[in-house]
Amino acid sequence: LKQPEIFKTQLRALLRAAVYGNLSIMYPMITSTEEVKKIYEIVAEVEKELKAQEIQYKIPEQGIMIETPAASLIADLLAKEADFFSIGTNDLTQYTMAVDRGNAKVAYLYSAYNPAVLRSMKNVIEAGNAAGIMVGMCGEAAADPLLIPLLISFGLGEFSVSATSVLRTRGTIAKWSKADADALAAKALSLSTEAEVAELLKASAR
Repeated sequence: LKQPEIFKTQLRALLRAAVYGNLSIMYPMITSTEEVKKIYEIVAEVEKELKAQEIQYKIPEQGIMIETPAASLIADLLAKEADFFSIGTNDLTQYTMAVDRGNAKVAYLYSAYNPAVLRSMKNVIEAGNAAGIMVGMCGEAAADPLLIPLLISFGLGEFSVSATSVLRTRGTIAKWSKADADALAAKALSLSTEAEVAELLKASAR
C-alpha cells in the first residue's frame, strides 16, 4: 500500500489475466480490515481505468494470507471481507511465538505443536467456515502427517503442499475419520505444553 503505482500495475495485469484462466489473488501480511478495504478501493480504481480503456478484465476471487497474530485474532472480521483464507503456518508460528526461526538460540520455540499456535489455527479455520469461505493452509504444517488429523478436526478445507508431499498427505488424510480426528484434537487442545502435544501426536500417528 506504500507503493500504489507498483501495486496497481500488478493488479492491472492480474485482472487482465483473469479473463483467460482460473486465477485468484491472495494478499499477504494483512493485519487489519482497514488494509483490506484500502486494497479493494485500489482494485476498484484499476477496474475503472480498464473499463474506460475498453480492455477486457475480470475481478477474480480475492483472499487473505493469514500469517500474523493480528489477522488470526480478527479472523471473524476478515472473513467478512475475503473470498478465502490461506493460513501461512511458517510465519504465523514464528510471529505467534515471537521467535526468529533462523536463530539457533531460540529455534526450539518454533513449533506448530505449541498450544498457542494450534488454537490460533483453529480460530482461523472456524471463523472462515462460519462465514462460508474456503480455508486452506500452506507451509510446513500442511504436510505434517502428525498435524493432519487436527486440521481435519478443525475443518480445514484445502491442504497446499509441495509436489513431493501430495501422495503422503492424501494417504494420511484417508486414514482418519472425522470422529477419530475430533477425539484426538480434543485431547491435544487440553494439553498445556508443546512437548505434551508432540508426544500425543507421535503416539497416535497412523
